[in-house]
Amino acid sequence: MSKLISGKEAFMAHLDGESVQWRDRNYDWNDWSEHTSWCSEALLSSHYQFRLKPRTITINGIEVPAPFEPESDQEYWILSESYYSNDGYKLMLPDRQQPKIAYGAWRTEEEIKQVVAALRSVFK
Repeated sequence: MSKLISGKEAFMAHLDGESVQWRDRNYDWNDWSEHTSWCSEALLSSHYQFRLKPRTITINGIEVPAPFEPESDQEYWILSESYYSNDGYKLMLPDRQQPKIAYGAWRTEEEIKQVVAALRSVFK
């Protein structure tokens, strides 16, 4: 899940050319560009939420979350062909001696599951 940002941060990010999304708390996320008639009340209202649009990549025609570069104090998920797991991924806990990330890291188990499913679809 992407981190929420303030209306001011969303406005500044939009001006900087970043992809921003908004939503009323009861609805799905919308791209900022789909609704350009914003006023200051909407940006300052606590009724709306804002975030930077999550980056994605395409694997075998399936859009999945893009990998990210974790900080040393973050946990993350990586692809794995471990003898002990058939899942195709594993959790990496924060550590100073992390192994080199060969194929990318994902923030949540939900994200890595999407990536593994897309990769497995290549071989079906």
